[in-house]
Amino acid sequence: MTFRSFLRLLPVLAVAALSSCASKPQGFTKVKIYRLDPMARITAVDPSIPFEQQHLLHGAVSNEDREARKGNYYTFFYKVDDLSQPVTLRFEYRQSATRSAVKKQETVITDLKHNNATRFQVTGEPYLANGKVLAWRASLVQGGKEIGSTQSFMWH
Repeated sequence: MTFRSFLRLLPVLAVAALSSCASKPQGFTKVKIYRLDPMARITAVDPSIPFEQQHLLHGAVSNEDREARKGNYYTFFYKVDDLSQPVTLRFEYRQSATRSAVKKQETVITDLKHNNATRFQVTGEPYLANGKVLAWRASLVQGGKEIGSTQSFMWH
């Protein structure tokens, strides 16, 4: 490569370097969904496959304990630009037995420097009485303004 061809490539390299440094916008970055059925036996060669079930069932000794942990687990990963104000993470969902009734769980996150993941769960009596979660929506609210949202494809 000659010096002249390198000079022609220099603007392209500069643009590529600047674009790779750009930060992601605030909002949700990932959603992890897990449906726990304690009676299901997960067998796999890779030990990481059954780990989630073993982790969620850790400490559940009796069948009643295991049945109480049965349900839907949602972990939301997010990024927030303004770390000085708390953020409210709102989780709305519909279950199979409640039809169009929307249930809601909320949590206020104050430690934004060390926390960028929050888990919600629909387990125990609410899950056993109303069934599995069919549709959901999550939103991040900061200072009374929604700064990000994500939802399942069944949400309307």
